[in-house]
Amino acid sequence: MGIEILICLAGLVSGILFSCGIPDGHLLNYLIPLLMAVFVSMLWKPNRFGFSPYQVIFSLTGFVCFFFAGWILVSTNRFQPGESGGNQREITGKVVSYREVTDKLAQLVIGVKKENSGKLWERRTGKMVLLMKPDRSVTFNPGDLWQFGPITIKPVSSIPTKNGFVPSRYWLSRGVRYEARLPAGNSHLIKTGRMPSVSGFFSRWQQTLSDRIDRIDLSEPSRSLVKALIFGDLSDIEKSTMTDFSRAGIIHVLSVSGLHIGIIYFIISWLLKRAGFLGAKSRSLASLLVVWLYTGISGFSPSALRAAGMISLFELSRIGRRGTPGLEVLASTAIIHCLIDPYTIFSAGAQLSYLAVAGIFIWNPVFNPLLAKMNRFVRYVAGSITISIAAQSLITPVLLFWFGWFPLYFLIGNVVLLPLMVFAFYLGLLITGLDFVGISIGLLCKGMDAIIAIVMSGASWLGNLPGNLFKPEGLVWSDLIIYYVIVFTIRSYWESPDQRKIKRMLAGVGLLLLLRYGAIYLNI
Repeated sequence: MGIEILICLAGLVSGILFSCGIPDGHLLNYLIPLLMAVFVSMLWKPNRFGFSPYQVIFSLTGFVCFFFAGWILVSTNRFQPGESGGNQREITGKVVSYREVTDKLAQLVIGVKKENSGKLWERRTGKMVLLMKPDRSVTFNPGDLWQFGPITIKPVSSIPTKNGFVPSRYWLSRGVRYEARLPAGNSHLIKTGRMPSVSGFFSRWQQTLSDRIDRIDLSEPSRSLVKALIFGDLSDIEKSTMTDFSRAGIIHVLSVSGLHIGIIYFIISWLLKRAGFLGAKSRSLASLLVVWLYTGISGFSPSALRAAGMISLFELSRIGRRGTPGLEVLASTAIIHCLIDPYTIFSAGAQLSYLAVAGIFIWNPVFNPLLAKMNRFVRYVAGSITISIAAQSLITPVLLFWFGWFPLYFLIGNVVLLPLMVFAFYLGLLITGLDFVGISIGLLCKGMDAIIAIVMSGASWLGNLPGNLFKPEGLVWSDLIIYYVIVFTIRSYWESPDQRKIKRMLAGVGLLLLLRYGAIYLNI
């Protein structure tokens, strides 16, 4: 993987972090992504890595340019309340989204346009969230312009809930850093949105298709899981089911990701090839169009965007007859994703999605030659195990950071339960497609109910086995870096044994440990 694209990605991430003031505003912290990019490149391709003046100047220029790109993207689209005036303010803003969390709490995300702190109206940009009691008599449609107030604006809470959920982390991933409690009657509609938004268009299609599945003769658990599998609609899945799937290590199958996008792309490409009336380039473009339409209907989740972006880059490089390494495509997709939505780097889903695919790309060259020597059945089982291990190799620290625990029996879930869910995805597509043409086959619906019942029972049993959850305490950011240093060193040494790599790893880990425990000893 070229160091240039890694350093550009590191610069973009550093600029976004710097503009957000994370982790703590010290300038040296924002050089960590750069140092990690250089370290990974030194380990990964030691023979190609050099310190020529041209490479140093080119790399630093790329880092600085993308650093300022990230800084500008966040700075020009971040809501910051004015400092003048009292606590009570009025806000005008366009509705971005509205969601009823419980019977007593609804969340209204708005794009702020103006703020009045008591003296005059001032222009503002960025998003904030308004917390209110649900009122079915009022409809908040995306794009509508409303005036809210008087309200008291404050930073989003960083206090964890009973289940460990930290509101500020979640809202930061959506570009929201401030909230306000909106009393009933403190809002009025200024004008309705004239132009339908892209997200609103796809949301309506998602709701229409989900409603159609609700009319199919399936059990309630089957309908909720089919809607999640195919269209990314998680609204009807019970919390206990989400918990069981998380603890079984297969929660990723419930969000539209590379697995689902890849299946859709494969099916469409296969059908177009069998049709025979389109050329190769036209088939590729038609397949990409369907992939992006499906990505929109499934809610533009980070994992779906990553998968659609990667498929697009792979297809375009194939059309241009240029081979592109998978890791470079992944890094390029990440750069484009962050340029479109810089707050993506704070999303747990995006972090897990990109790291899982990176882990597969990194370890596949090691496992594939071994798998090629096995028979078909053994290769399938071993392949499922190696892919799970490869993906988990890079996402483990992130899982521990976001959730505080890690499922130790994830291999069982991915080898036994995941194939059943993949089959359920195919079957769900078939049942939904037949329903569109007015065909309903009861046997297929009963088969789907049986598969979903088996998966749910298996996930519940696996997730509640004694000793399933690994819950370490006292982890800090330096532990995450140490973990990745060790993983990349092992992978690089596996490919080409070199004592220098071990020495570099030991020196790096020793320095990080010294800094960590030295800071604890000196209380700084």
